[in-house]
Amino acid sequence: MRSLWYGIHAETVRLGGRRGPLVRASLPLGLLLPLLISLGVGFAAEQLHHSDGLIQVREVGTTNALFWVISLGITVHTVVAAYAQTTSTRGSVGELHRHLLPRTGPDLLARWAITGAAAALCCLVTVILVLTLLPVLFPGVYGQVDAWSPEGRRFLWAVPLYAVGACGIGIGVGALIRVPAAAVAVLTLWSLLIETALIYIPHGADLLGWMPFLNGQFATGQDIALTPSWGPDGALLYVFVVAGALLGTAQVISLKKHL
Repeated sequence: MRSLWYGIHAETVRLGGRRGPLVRASLPLGLLLPLLISLGVGFAAEQLHHSDGLIQVREVGTTNALFWVISLGITVHTVVAAYAQTTSTRGSVGELHRHLLPRTGPDLLARWAITGAAAALCCLVTVILVLTLLPVLFPGVYGQVDAWSPEGRRFLWAVPLYAVGACGIGIGVGALIRVPAAAVAVLTLWSLLIETALIYIPHGADLLGWMPFLNGQFATGQDIALTPSWGPDGALLYVFVVAGALLGTAQVISLKKHL
């Protein structure tokens, strides 16, 4: 337990400084970018809603208001977690760390704790801002959005929790791949492209229910074309199971290398 707390303190210093990825990536890309895109889409939709053109925009409910926060924002936080993991084992500092502290379990958990906490906080702030601002600024399209509806209240806790689980997946992938660019590419393509593209390959629809990021989106209450048999809470638990499996695999591989 002491090594875990030491690791959390060390990762806070390493990742949370002015030049750290939490400030340079998580804040602008994981919080501000989804917020700005959501507001930009809302502005365009509101203009089309009040126009007399051929294109008409329907009203959007609460379950469709956070698409960019859940899809893009959490992908950013996952990638930041993977980057934080891969950069921790590179260079002279990483080499020294591998020799002095071969047991990586506490380090992985500490890194997950810091990146997950930052992601959860960013997502909570973004969810509150989006659900509050959209119906006020764009009532024609988003007038039905309600942060205090049952769907809105679920977003307030499920989106941050999904972000924590996704960061665990990022840490696990980073620990297995160990190359920053490769880990970032794999997670970005998997989250934003591969999972949704499975529907277009033979028997791909049978695999959709096992995709971690789609399960996470479903768990938040976001309206998507996926209904796993284990329900929203089970889908959220599944994300953490995948994260735990990746971290456990990385730990076993690391221990075997030092035997």
